[in-house]
Amino acid sequence: MTTVILTGILLTTIGVVVFYATSLIDAHRQSMEYEAGKNLMVYAAMALEQVALGTGGAREVRFALSTVGLNFVDSPLGKLEVYINGQKVLEHRPPTIVLKGGPLVTTVFRMLRPEVEVNPESELQRLIVGAGEPVVIVYENFSGGALVTMIAPRVRVNYLGVFRVAREPGVFVPYNFFEVSYINITFGRLGGTGHIPLVMRNVGVRVLEYPFQTKSIEVRCVLGGREETVTLNGSSSAEGSIVVVRIADVVVSTG
Repeated sequence: MTTVILTGILLTTIGVVVFYATSLIDAHRQSMEYEAGKNLMVYAAMALEQVALGTGGAREVRFALSTVGLNFVDSPLGKLEVYINGQKVLEHRPPTIVLKGGPLVTTVFRMLRPEVEVNPESELQRLIVGAGEPVVIVYENFSGGALVTMIAPRVRVNYLGVFRVAREPGVFVPYNFFEVSYINITFGRLGGTGHIPLVMRNVGVRVLEYPFQTKSIEVRCVLGGREETVTLNGSSSAEGSIVVVRIADVVVSTG
């Protein structure tokens, strides 16, 4: 009788140990794959921005989907509207790419691109940035699971300088030139399991010019319930301002 009881206790102990060992191994595997996917999301954001506003062409980032998954979400934040001196120049619904970790992975809110340690929530809310600042952002948070989100909800605004523009043949006048850049992301063919490529293709750049008689411009962006306004001043010697709106069209697909 004693032998039976001891055997039962031993088997139960072995079962508990095996269960916890398996859980720890699975948790470690899920955590490792999530961390690798998180790094790839940051790299993909950099590649997307380079394809859109830099070199052009296409880039590919390959994900291994075993315990993590990639979700492609259309317009989770609503409609983005951009106004220059009160005139609407852009309207789009930014989509998102979301990497979801396994059920044993946990995390907290953190800005991954750009990396911001102090008050990262305010960085997340920004809609207008300057030269050298990321347009495509990446952040992680926990909402029903560990999530890494990549989205391009920002416009980049730069002052280019003063250039002479022909008012009539032989007559040139100085104008302030400003540039507003935006990445217009759309989804192409999606699907796949296991090792899948995330392909980002620049399919064209649209350039529009808006002349104004003012020597400064006011850029206002509205997205959902958020709003941000920035005023840029040009040279006082210029006759007016010309805003160049550059929209890079990028198609994101999995093949």
